[in-house]
Amino acid sequence: MVRARRVVVTALVLAALGCVRAGSGGDARIVPDPSAGPITVAAPIIAPATSPAPPPPPKTLVATARVPVVHVYPSPGADIFGSSLANPNELDQPLVFRVVTSQPEWLQVMLPARPNGSTGWIRAADVSLTESGWRLKVELAAHRLTVWNGDDVVRQETVAVGMSSAPTPTGDYYLTELLDTGNPRGAYGPLAFGLSAFSDVYTSFAGGPGQVGLHGTNDPSGLGHDVSHGCIRVANDVIRALAAEVPIGTPVEIVA
Repeated sequence: MVRARRVVVTALVLAALGCVRAGSGGDARIVPDPSAGPITVAAPIIAPATSPAPPPPPKTLVATARVPVVHVYPSPGADIFGSSLANPNELDQPLVFRVVTSQPEWLQVMLPARPNGSTGWIRAADVSLTESGWRLKVELAAHRLTVWNGDDVVRQETVAVGMSSAPTPTGDYYLTELLDTGNPRGAYGPLAFGLSAFSDVYTSFAGGPGQVGLHGTNDPSGLGHDVSHGCIRVANDVIRALAAEVPIGTPVEIVA
């Protein structure tokens, strides 16, 4: 009885909409009624496809020497090392490497040495490891430094870079040490980071090996221009902020 009532009610509703006609034998069936006008069928609602969130940038593995001398080998497991690096380094700072890849008991690391981009293998037992989400990018033509911590852009700053006769070398590097210049009003500002990059023009400069630095300046008018001998200059308040935030071992990408 309930089912019969539901059929009758449904038929009455459809009839009121002008969609029902009696067919042969008195059976009710749904038939378009010309007087009701065209029937519009709504398009199905399809949820837009969502792309998965990109994975977070990988953290950098930083190796800090814990022995007085770190031997560098041409391959993991090699019996004879190719070179040795003192700890502390020649600037009396801890010897730090950026790790490229690892194997059991061995680490392939970027070296703070010529030629630019050099790598070698060291014993994992000779270092302690930490992780960092910081990274830097220097765009030479744009005179721009961008600093990330994970996915977050922490700051973007205007920089001065190498002049055409002594360009800042492009490539993938890392911060090797942080130095107090001892003269906050001097040409290098209050603080200077060393990079694992070296000048392609100077094999020695101001008593050093031509190592590229990221440092302050006593001439902020040069920011935004190609005026240095290859180093990257920032405002003094910026180098102070970077020194307080960014750890040694942080990757530095330098692009044209």
